[in-house]
Amino acid sequence: MTMKLFRTPASPFVRKVVVTILELGIADRFEQIQTRWPHSWATETVPFAPDFAAATPVGRIPALVTEDGMRLTDSQVICEYLNAEYGGHRLLPPEGPARWRMMEAVAIANACLEAQILRRAETLRHPPERSDAFIAKMQARGLRCFAALDAMVDRFGAEPDLAQIATACACGFVDWRYGHDAWRGTAPRLGAWYEGFRQRPSMRATEPAETPQ
Repeated sequence: MTMKLFRTPASPFVRKVVVTILELGIADRFEQIQTRWPHSWATETVPFAPDFAAATPVGRIPALVTEDGMRLTDSQVICEYLNAEYGGHRLLPPEGPARWRMMEAVAIANACLEAQILRRAETLRHPPERSDAFIAKMQARGLRCFAALDAMVDRFGAEPDLAQIATACACGFVDWRYGHDAWRGTAPRLGAWYEGFRQRPSMRATEPAETPQ
């Protein structure tokens, strides 16, 4: 039985999972199921396909149904599951100081991703409901996260890990969705690192694209 991954090419959280899958070399274990989302997802409950609704009561992507029928509905949980069950903890140590130093960067990168998704959701609201102040707040949060990650670049090793994957997905999403953001001015070392990491086959194969509606 293959695992089922519900996905969309616009989600950086989905990209994080798919890059993890590709780096672990386990793509043949998955059926990747494209979901469709209208722009009203930002403010309204939208109809779900029956298989997606059965896979995730949360109603968010990514969602993974494992070979034994377990439902995992958070990108970090999915990545850690794949790393432990299929990767021999290659992308994240199971314990010890090295794990927690890596998780420090993972948490900041995930927070950066969350800020960008909240920013996107607010941008999709129609005036006068849209809050430009909230959009600016999420943009500022993202820049703070990039500055913090810039200070951690020296920790990144030669081989990919979950901290690097999450960080690269954050960089890539902002470049795609908010190309006018000058995050490289805030995080120049991070920008230089990203230019190298983005050339990995797993990153090139998962370039973001608009979600089918």
